[in-house]
Amino acid sequence: MSNTELQSKQPLHVLHVVSQFGRGGMEMALARVTRALSGMGIRHSIVAIGTSQDAAELLPPEVPLYCLGAGRRDWRLPLRLWRLICRIGPDVIHARNWGALPDVATARLLTARVPLIFSLHGWSNLTHMPLRRRVAFTLVAATATRLFAVSSELQQVLQERFSWRAASIPVIPNGVDTGLFRPAGSPRSEGGAVIVGTAGGLRAIKNHALLIRSCAALAARGLDIELRIAGKGELQNDLAALAQTLGFAARLTLAGNLEDVPSFLRGLDIFALSSYSEGHPNALLEAMACALPSVATAVGSVREVLEGGRYGRLVPSDDTDAMAAAIASLAGNRELRLRLGQEARQHVCRNYGMERMAAAYAELYRRTAAGAAT
Repeated sequence: MSNTELQSKQPLHVLHVVSQFGRGGMEMALARVTRALSGMGIRHSIVAIGTSQDAAELLPPEVPLYCLGAGRRDWRLPLRLWRLICRIGPDVIHARNWGALPDVATARLLTARVPLIFSLHGWSNLTHMPLRRRVAFTLVAATATRLFAVSSELQQVLQERFSWRAASIPVIPNGVDTGLFRPAGSPRSEGGAVIVGTAGGLRAIKNHALLIRSCAALAARGLDIELRIAGKGELQNDLAALAQTLGFAARLTLAGNLEDVPSFLRGLDIFALSSYSEGHPNALLEAMACALPSVATAVGSVREVLEGGRYGRLVPSDDTDAMAAAIASLAGNRELRLRLGQEARQHVCRNYGMERMAAAYAELYRRTAAGAAT
């Protein structure tokens, strides 16, 4: 067998670069990508530029994670990345979000021009970029071999704010394992408290305080309601204190990080997402796959996922009254909850299945490695 034939039998090697590898939506989606592609002739390595590697346990055991522990102004970082790239020899480099792009692009100039994919998974920082950073962002991203976004709304943001051609920015939305995230065998019994829940890191951008205020207001009006929040973060004590102040502490459960998220979701009546900003919300997709009706703030691609409110209730960002009213409308109508939940699952199975996402990523990596023009 010739060297060329031998090389063609080798798995395609993708090096993923992220700024951190904590338990955020982007990192968890990356872990799913590595698992989904493991049987498709593609192997993976991951580089976390910063210090966080809390989500390492979610990776398949054969996927190495290199944590560089670099600070924000580490001038040696491009050189360190270059050395790592040379050592592990990837066929494709995939940098996610702005925090990973500049140093990867600089390091790549020192290599034999390994193809570089750049993808965007959220835009909270993009909308507030000063002019000098917007120019730098545009110039650096122009060095990438390929670009893509995780939602049509993000694609539009890049087109309008950075003058990128929409045709050059395909959309690959996040996917969910609809076999793992599936409805309970039978709906929860009628009677008892209505259980509202959410999942996500206890960080300011998730605005869990909105949910606590909204549910506390409904409880004060006599609605039998409980709130369960899965996830950890720096705001845990603040959220607990807020619930105590509002007299809602006995009805709030801060569940921490969970091993079995599907079971947590199947124990809810309503899923709520209260974020100030979302790229492409994995937690919402998972809840919809479990046939849960949802109430969510109309931010980022949430509107796109729920198709303008067709598959869940949309409310303005940080509006306690609107969130409370939307939750109450579902809490008081079990038939509506069941119908919305069933329609939401059908929507996710049609449009956001894991198989569809994996096929799109595999095609992207193979065409990039092969040097295909489109």
